[in-house]
Amino acid sequence: MIFVDGVGLGEPDPETNPIAQPRPGFLRWSAGAPWTRGARHDEGDSLFRGIDACLGLDGLPQSGTGQATMLTGVNCAQLAGRHYGPYPHSATRATIREQSIFARLGATETAFANAYPPRFFDWVERMRRWPVTTRACLDAGVRIRTIEDLQAGLGVAADITGRGLSRDLRLPVTEVTPSEAAARLLKLSSQASFTLFEVFHTDKAGHAQSREAAARILDPLGGLLDALYEMRPEDVTMLLTSDHGNLEDLRVKTHTRNEVPLSVVGPGAGAFACVTDLTGIVPAIESVLSG
Repeated sequence: MIFVDGVGLGEPDPETNPIAQPRPGFLRWSAGAPWTRGARHDEGDSLFRGIDACLGLDGLPQSGTGQATMLTGVNCAQLAGRHYGPYPHSATRATIREQSIFARLGATETAFANAYPPRFFDWVERMRRWPVTTRACLDAGVRIRTIEDLQAGLGVAADITGRGLSRDLRLPVTEVTPSEAAARLLKLSSQASFTLFEVFHTDKAGHAQSREAAARILDPLGGLLDALYEMRPEDVTMLLTSDHGNLEDLRVKTHTRNEVPLSVVGPGAGAFACVTDLTGIVPAIESVLSG
């Protein structure tokens, strides 16, 4: 599962919507359908369409409740009584602990592929709060990977290539190509029933309203998707989705109420045919794994 933070399906104008710019890797995951509002494809081992991230509440969807819903199958925005983020709302903590996909499947059957730099661990220790995905992993006993894992080829940087860790943070990280990152993800997935990789730079680019920042993450992400499509074993189902809209409309700095993409490639695609919002992701995953 590729979780891409802050990506919705918006207008077909590349000037304001960088997701609308055709990229081969993205288009392979949608059978050629544009990543814009209203696009749909559902045939054989491939499914693509928008799903609801608003969850029946007014206001703009937020990461804390959106991600918790996506990873548990429970409408965490309704539990909290509002959209909330970027961290887990107190009303959703027990749900994340007991019903996340990591908790349901167990630590030995799941993997979280992201590798984090030391400053992330310093930050969470200082702030005493974890983002939703890492919180769910910790609750379920799933290991959070480090720079050492990244250097050993046992993790993937959130920007896919590790360029930011190497060039911006000046860490001793060897940059990799999107294809090399894809190979790492597939190796990890061969050792677990469910593997998650999270890309959060998309949401940051949206808040910055920056086409340049968008290109810096969407180009390697497109390369990753292209390589995964080429390298995927026949028995592996791959899916991509998001928690809320943002990057698809650079005219605004906030999140949006647009639908988010649901893209599925592989033999389990049919299990996602009835998914209409973020609550359907986990049940569909469980259906694939039990089938």
